[in-house]
Amino acid sequence: MRAILAVVMIVASVGASRAADTYDDPKALVSAIYSAYQPGQPAGDPAQFYSKRLTALVAEHLDEKIAESDALMQGEAVPATAPFNPFMPDASALLFDLAIGEPTTLADRSVINVSYHNFDQPRLLSIALVKEDGGWKVDDISAVGSEDHWMLSSILTYDPHSY
Repeated sequence: MRAILAVVMIVASVGASRAADTYDDPKALVSAIYSAYQPGQPAGDPAQFYSKRLTALVAEHLDEKIAESDALMQGEAVPATAPFNPFMPDASALLFDLAIGEPTTLADRSVINVSYHNFDQPRLLSIALVKEDGGWKVDDISAVGSEDHWMLSSILTYDPHSY
């Protein structure tokens, strides 16, 4: 029993330290995000990289979805589905041709473009970042490729049936 408790404590502290990472450079943050999608790497929770504003939008959206499903099921809770991952919006990941652009920064805001192929599907994302609490955080994500067109904050705010 003590051995199990010790393993749980170690895993929890490693997870907490990763979530507490701060990034002094916008490109370092985006590189850290996509390092989780390389072979053999466990994909973490994308929300650990979100700004306070984006975290609040996600929480508000999930609260509305839970309330909506409760109303539909007349009080019977519906299990939550896995949240949408805007960095890798596909169900499976086999990344190649990953290119992380140079950041364009103005004061405490920055934008970085990311392109990659997942299997044979090309993706082009624009990631908006904000500096808060001494490090960079993701404040919004937009898909700007030839087939995908979405902006995460707009989906969360105006499309209650998505995400």
